[in-house]
Amino acid sequence: MNSKQFETAKMCLKVVTPINISDGIVLGAKDYLYDSRRQKVFFLNLHQWHMFIYKHMLLEKYESYLANFRDKQSLLEWLQMQGYDIDDVRTVITSEAQATVNLMDNEKKKTLNDINRHIQQPEGSLYVPGSSIKGVFRTAILYSLLQKRQDIKVKYWRQIQEKISSNYFKPYRDFNKLISDLENEFLHTLRLVDGNIRSNNAVCSAMRGLQVSDTYASRNMQTAILQKVDGGFDKFGKASPKKLPIFRECMLPKAELFFDVKIEKAVMSTIGINTVDDLLKATHSFFAAVTDLLQQAFEKEYQEAFQGVAAGNMFLGGNTGFLSKTLLAMLAPDKDTAKNTIKVLLDKSFKTHKHLLRDKVIAPRTLKCTNYNGKLMLMGVAEVRKV
Repeated sequence: MNSKQFETAKMCLKVVTPINISDGIVLGAKDYLYDSRRQKVFFLNLHQWHMFIYKHMLLEKYESYLANFRDKQSLLEWLQMQGYDIDDVRTVITSEAQATVNLMDNEKKKTLNDINRHIQQPEGSLYVPGSSIKGVFRTAILYSLLQKRQDIKVKYWRQIQEKISSNYFKPYRDFNKLISDLENEFLHTLRLVDGNIRSNNAVCSAMRGLQVSDTYASRNMQTAILQKVDGGFDKFGKASPKKLPIFRECMLPKAELFFDVKIEKAVMSTIGINTVDDLLKATHSFFAAVTDLLQQAFEKEYQEAFQGVAAGNMFLGGNTGFLSKTLLAMLAPDKDTAKNTIKVLLDKSFKTHKHLLRDKVIAPRTLKCTNYNGKLMLMGVAEVRKV
């Protein structure tokens, strides 16, 4: 391979704060074994679990349990009533996770909560899709390009304000269209065979010159079931974190995952990326900009949540917040204008959330967190570096 045309690098993604990338699978109370004494959740191979039920002639009792489930008995409790325990079903367990947070809300209900699983390979190992990492790179590159083109920032900000003030504004449709147009303007830099640039054709996107593999190996990998915590303020402006009944299987701090990046220099240079180092510089710049916004609004009352965050250079996965996933705040001329516009957008999108009334310091008004090892942490902070 001609090194002048391409740069390849083995990369390490280190988990700084808990990360969850959902595979869309949500496990209900009857789909996993929860041992509160051991503080563990045990995930099942459903085919082998059903074979266990059939082999031990428990099918009729199991069907009765499923049919008469009334928020009273967990699957493990049912299994123990049949005379079996965790050690008896080791062969049907695919993986396990820490559960230091109680998965049962005793004040409101007796059932276990749903769990959003982390995406995994067919054999059960957790990984990060290359598409997720590349999506972060894409947003960071757009941010980097915006810093060099004030005229384009002004143009798109005006469009945003015009859209939001319109009586026909459709948040998802109009905002997604605007971001698509922005990507076309910045990233669709390649010419087709006939010499034309067709901005609405993905074939013209310079992002074709960036290849990112799925993670293919990991070390220090452990997972835990962690609860969503929204860090907000009370009416006096003091910290008022709120625990929500949303639980995620998360990769934990210090875990390291490995993947490969390949840059086609002639293609990526059209958007200002000539090396992997350029890519990482852009990624860190966007991360720093988002972190700065959050710190200005929250750090006084939520110092603990920002401890160690400076070691990261990207937000990744679920529950990382609106600001880390969009460029809307970065298009605004200043942070107050961004706040006032974003809260109007959110109010039009989520009528019952009272963004106009409550988003006083920043919009959205919550810091996306979780509790781990007795500490409040931001969700989804990672460090990506060359190995």
